[in-house]
Amino acid sequence: MRGITISIPLPHYLAQWLTHALGNPVRFPAQSYENRLLSRLLSRAPRCEEPPTISPMGDEGASRKQMRVSIIIPDNSMHRPEYYNHLSRRARALMADAIETLFRIHLWSECVSFIHSRAGLNTGIDQWCRRQGISIEYREAVRQKFYRMRRAYEKDGIILGEKHRKRYHENGRK
Repeated sequence: MRGITISIPLPHYLAQWLTHALGNPVRFPAQSYENRLLSRLLSRAPRCEEPPTISPMGDEGASRKQMRVSIIIPDNSMHRPEYYNHLSRRARALMADAIETLFRIHLWSECVSFIHSRAGLNTGIDQWCRRQGISIEYREAVRQKFYRMRRAYEKDGIILGEKHRKRYHENGRK
Protein backbone atom coordinates (compact mmCIF):
# COMPACT_ATOMS: atom_id res chain seq x y z
CA MET A 1 0.00 0.00 0.00
CA ARG A 2 1.22 3.45 -0.85
CA GLY A 3 -0.75 5.12 1.95
CA ILE A 4 -2.14 8.00 -0.14
CA THR A 5 -5.29 9.35 1.49
CA ILE A 6 -8.31 11.45 0.67
CA SER A 7 -10.69 12.99 3.16
CA ILE A 8 -14.45 13.30 3.25
CA PRO A 9 -16.73 15.12 5.71
CA LEU A 10 -18.97 12.91 7.87
CA PRO A 11 -21.22 13.56 10.88
CA HIS A 12 -19.24 13.24 14.13
CA TYR A 13 -20.92 10.03 15.34
CA LEU A 14 -20.32 8.39 11.96
CA ALA A 15 -16.68 9.52 11.84
CA GLN A 16 -16.06 8.23 15.37
CA TRP A 17 -17.66 4.88 14.56
CA LEU A 18 -15.73 4.50 11.30
CA THR A 19 -12.31 5.36 12.74
CA HIS A 20 -12.95 3.10 15.76
CA ALA A 21 -13.90 0.18 13.50
CA LEU A 22 -11.38 0.61 10.66
CA GLY A 23 -8.57 2.75 12.08
CA ASN A 24 -7.32 6.23 11.43
CA PRO A 25 -6.77 6.74 8.53
CA VAL A 26 -9.60 4.43 7.49
CA ARG A 27 -8.60 1.37 5.48
CA PHE A 28 -11.56 -0.51 4.01
CA PRO A 29 -11.21 -4.31 3.61
CA ALA A 30 -9.76 -5.33 0.25
CA GLN A 31 -12.91 -6.87 -1.26
CA SER A 32 -15.48 -4.60 0.41
CA TYR A 33 -18.16 -2.68 -1.43
CA GLU A 34 -16.82 0.61 -0.04
CA ASN A 35 -13.32 -0.13 -1.33
CA ARG A 36 -14.61 -0.94 -4.80
CA LEU A 37 -16.88 2.11 -4.83
CA LEU A 38 -13.95 4.33 -3.82
CA SER A 39 -11.81 2.89 -6.63
CA ARG A 40 -14.60 3.51 -9.13
CA LEU A 41 -15.29 7.10 -7.99
CA LEU A 42 -11.70 8.34 -7.92
CA SER A 43 -10.61 10.53 -10.81
CA ARG A 44 -7.65 12.66 -11.78
CA ALA A 45 -7.50 16.02 -10.07
CA PRO A 46 -8.95 18.75 -12.29
CA ARG A 47 -6.38 20.97 -13.94
CA CYS A 48 -6.45 24.45 -12.55
CA GLU A 49 -3.90 27.14 -11.99
CA GLU A 50 -4.23 27.21 -8.21
CA PRO A 51 -5.24 24.33 -6.00
CA PRO A 52 -8.69 24.66 -4.42
CA THR A 53 -8.67 26.01 -0.88
CA ILE A 54 -10.27 23.88 1.77
CA SER A 55 -11.18 25.39 5.10
CA PRO A 56 -9.95 23.60 8.25
CA MET A 57 -13.55 22.60 9.00
CA GLY A 58 -13.99 20.93 5.63
CA ASP A 59 -15.63 21.70 2.30
CA GLU A 60 -17.74 24.67 1.44
CA GLY A 61 -20.82 22.63 2.40
CA ALA A 62 -19.38 21.06 5.55
CA SER A 63 -20.81 22.44 8.73
CA ARG A 64 -19.86 22.20 12.39
CA LYS A 65 -21.88 18.99 12.54
CA GLN A 66 -19.29 17.23 10.40
CA MET A 67 -15.66 16.27 10.72
CA ARG A 68 -13.22 15.16 8.05
CA VAL A 69 -12.13 11.52 7.92
CA SER A 70 -9.02 10.36 6.05
CA ILE A 71 -9.45 7.27 3.90
CA ILE A 72 -6.58 5.33 2.35
CA ILE A 73 -6.88 4.99 -1.42
CA PRO A 74 -6.62 1.32 -2.41
CA ASP A 75 -3.91 0.23 -4.81
CA ASN A 76 -5.18 -0.32 -8.32
CA SER A 77 -3.07 -1.31 -11.31
CA MET A 78 -5.35 0.53 -13.75
CA HIS A 79 -5.73 3.75 -11.75
CA ARG A 80 -2.63 4.42 -9.71
CA PRO A 81 -3.34 6.42 -6.52
CA GLU A 82 -0.59 8.91 -7.37
CA TYR A 83 -2.73 10.16 -10.25
CA TYR A 84 -6.27 9.13 -9.35
CA ASN A 85 -6.75 10.80 -5.98
CA HIS A 86 -9.63 13.23 -6.45
CA LEU A 87 -13.27 12.87 -5.37
CA SER A 88 -15.85 15.24 -6.78
CA ARG A 89 -18.65 16.56 -4.58
CA ARG A 90 -20.99 13.94 -5.98
CA ALA A 91 -18.42 11.20 -5.35
CA ARG A 92 -17.90 12.36 -1.75
CA ALA A 93 -21.67 12.27 -1.23
CA LEU A 94 -21.85 8.73 -2.65
CA MET A 95 -19.01 7.57 -0.38
CA ALA A 96 -20.68 9.17 2.65
CA ASP A 97 -23.94 7.43 1.72
CA ALA A 98 -22.19 4.05 1.44
CA ILE A 99 -20.59 4.55 4.86
CA GLU A 100 -23.97 5.60 6.30
CA THR A 101 -25.54 2.41 4.92
CA LEU A 102 -22.80 0.28 6.48
CA PHE A 103 -23.40 2.07 9.80
CA ARG A 104 -27.16 1.44 9.62
CA ILE A 105 -26.63 -2.27 8.94
CA HIS A 106 -24.25 -2.55 11.89
CA LEU A 107 -26.54 -0.54 14.19
CA TRP A 108 -29.63 -2.53 13.27
CA SER A 109 -27.99 -5.96 13.47
CA GLU A 110 -26.59 -5.33 16.95
CA CYS A 111 -29.28 -3.16 18.53
CA VAL A 112 -32.48 -4.89 17.45
CA SER A 113 -32.00 -7.41 20.27
CA PHE A 114 -32.19 -4.56 22.82
CA ILE A 115 -35.90 -4.11 22.03
CA HIS A 116 -36.63 -7.31 23.98
CA SER A 117 -34.04 -6.87 26.72
CA ARG A 118 -35.00 -6.10 30.30
CA ALA A 119 -32.35 -3.39 30.59
CA GLY A 120 -34.14 -1.30 27.99
CA LEU A 121 -33.48 -0.01 24.53
CA ASN A 122 -31.93 3.30 25.59
CA THR A 123 -29.45 1.61 27.94
CA GLY A 124 -28.57 -0.89 25.24
CA ILE A 125 -27.94 1.80 22.64
CA ASP A 126 -25.80 3.75 25.12
CA GLN A 127 -23.69 0.64 25.75
CA TRP A 128 -23.41 -0.04 22.02
CA CYS A 129 -22.22 3.55 21.42
CA ARG A 130 -19.53 3.16 24.10
CA ARG A 131 -18.34 -0.13 22.58
CA GLN A 132 -18.18 1.45 19.11
CA GLY A 133 -16.16 4.49 20.21
CA ILE A 134 -19.01 6.99 19.77
CA SER A 135 -18.82 9.73 22.38
CA ILE A 136 -21.71 10.19 24.77
CA GLU A 137 -22.63 13.58 23.32
CA TYR A 138 -23.61 11.96 19.99
CA ARG A 139 -25.58 9.03 21.42
CA GLU A 140 -28.87 10.89 20.94
CA ALA A 141 -28.26 11.09 17.18
CA VAL A 142 -27.64 7.33 17.09
CA ARG A 143 -30.73 6.64 19.21
CA GLN A 144 -32.92 8.78 16.95
CA LYS A 145 -31.51 7.03 13.87
CA PHE A 146 -32.48 3.65 15.36
CA TYR A 147 -35.99 4.88 16.30
CA ARG A 148 -36.53 6.26 12.80
CA MET A 149 -35.47 2.95 11.26
CA ARG A 150 -37.84 1.05 13.58
CA ARG A 151 -40.69 3.47 12.79
CA ALA A 152 -40.12 2.99 9.05
CA TYR A 153 -40.58 -0.77 9.48
CA GLU A 154 -43.65 -0.15 11.63
CA LYS A 155 -45.29 1.86 8.85
CA ASP A 156 -44.99 -1.20 6.60
CA GLY A 157 -46.58 -3.46 9.22
CA ILE A 158 -43.38 -4.98 10.63
CA ILE A 159 -43.68 -4.43 14.37
CA LEU A 160 -40.70 -5.31 16.53
CA GLY A 161 -41.01 -5.95 20.25
CA GLU A 162 -44.05 -7.28 22.15
CA LYS A 163 -44.25 -4.27 24.47
CA HIS A 164 -44.16 -1.95 21.48
CA ARG A 165 -46.80 -4.04 19.66
CA LYS A 166 -49.30 -3.71 22.53
CA ARG A 167 -48.87 0.05 22.65
CA TYR A 168 -49.26 0.20 18.87
CA HIS A 169 -52.56 -1.70 18.83
CA GLU A 170 -53.99 0.14 21.86
CA ASN A 171 -53.72 3.41 19.98
CA GLY A 172 -55.74 1.89 17.13
CA ARG A 173 -53.23 2.86 14.43
CA LYS A 174 -52.50 0.87 11.33
